[in-house]
Amino acid sequence: MHLPKCLAVLALIVVLTACSMKTDKSAQLPELNNAFIHSGSADLQRNWWQSFSDSQLNNLVNQGLENNQTLAATYARLQSSYSQLGVSEAKQYPNLNLTVNTASEFDRFGDLSGSSLGFSSSWEIDLWGKISAQVDKAHWDVFAQQANYKIRANSVAGAVSAAWYGWLAELEKQQLFADQYQRTQTSLTVIKRRFALGKNSVTDVWQQERLLASIEAQQARNAAQLAIYQQRLAQWLGINTEALPKLIAQALPLLPALPKTGLPIERLQYRPDIQQAYARLQAANASLAIAITEKFPRLTIRAGYSTSENSTYDLFENWSGNLAANLAMPLIDMGSREAGVKQKEFLYDAAYADYRQTWLDAIYAVERALISEKQLEQVANNINEQMRLAKKTERLTSLKYLNGKSTYLSLLRAQETILNLERQAVDAQHTLITNRISLYRELSHADFGSTNGGTNDSVNGIDTELNTSDKNDNGLPQLSVIKLTENNNSLPPHLPDLENK
Repeated sequence: MHLPKCLAVLALIVVLTACSMKTDKSAQLPELNNAFIHSGSADLQRNWWQSFSDSQLNNLVNQGLENNQTLAATYARLQSSYSQLGVSEAKQYPNLNLTVNTASEFDRFGDLSGSSLGFSSSWEIDLWGKISAQVDKAHWDVFAQQANYKIRANSVAGAVSAAWYGWLAELEKQQLFADQYQRTQTSLTVIKRRFALGKNSVTDVWQQERLLASIEAQQARNAAQLAIYQQRLAQWLGINTEALPKLIAQALPLLPALPKTGLPIERLQYRPDIQQAYARLQAANASLAIAITEKFPRLTIRAGYSTSENSTYDLFENWSGNLAANLAMPLIDMGSREAGVKQKEFLYDAAYADYRQTWLDAIYAVERALISEKQLEQVANNINEQMRLAKKTERLTSLKYLNGKSTYLSLLRAQETILNLERQAVDAQHTLITNRISLYRELSHADFGSTNGGTNDSVNGIDTELNTSDKNDNGLPQLSVIKLTENNNSLPPHLPDLENK
């Protein structure tokens, strides 16, 4: 008679708490309806570095994605989180254990005095959704690790690209310095000849020698920068400098067409850092649910089936079984569980703020790169125009100097202007390329080279792909994405508050 009464009380508790479920708040994203400040006409390639049409860069980036040790460590952590998901999912089902015991007295060692064999099973009933919340949290932890892997992969591609074009820029400047040294040396020979004929002062010779020495100093710095970029390439490729592939000199590429940007919600929702922030927010939501359920009873069903006999020959003849239900309910904890719920609420609020800030940071990063590109293009064009005028000035000043109609100081100033503008032109083109790399990285979803979709799963109504075992053409795992559609582009509310009616 007591069992039906207990079940009735338990059912009443479930009904009352179910009726008390409510949501705390609904959080919205920042305003995302305004288009970016600039937009181009080109489609952004999935492997964005291929936009430069540079086969050497393609090979270097692929090597970095395959061998980078930080990326390998991130992938191992991803696999670890996927294993933890399996642990959490297993808790939804009963376990089964086998127990075998046997005993023997010391003075009659070898003679068995008793044996037993039994099976036991336990199963925690998920009354309040604690176990399902743990599974949800494990899912979101996997998605967060997947997004982190994409972030790292995108960083590797960007760092390799920046190092490669930095090396090419320094190599171009090395050739430029050699040409400038030769031209300055030729001018010094002419000035020395004129000095020997008494046509100019010895200070003209010294000034030209000083200019030559300044070029030698630039060459020394240039050699150091070349070595540093080689070291940086090796670092991101995960190899020693001696193992670097043969790097073939080539000119810095022209800037590809500006990619389409569109609306932030369309372009940035698949950015891995936004995906990661969203997954962390959902994981914090699940953690809050787990903390709330700790305040309510836990029901565990246990079953056993065993046999015990003094003789192993009779062991399997007599079996007995039992079935028990264990209900554990917290009574006094000095506010520990309530404090735990408050802590998880604060962590949720922090994750919510982080998610909104991640969107703002992403929009700012894209806008900054777009604004910088427009300004850098103007700077590069201005430098080219200055160089055109400076070359005309230098040629005319040189003729006047040789004919005795101009001072050496005017010629020296014209030569220094040309030398500086030539260096600035290389730096301006390099800066443009570096900024474009940053823009590609900011717009990229880091879903590099995948050709086959993973297994379609759905978590909390959000379509995802989850397949960490398969790899794409670049050797990267097929990773999931979270689609923030019009129905779920707002932040999730707090999970149901089970304590308030």
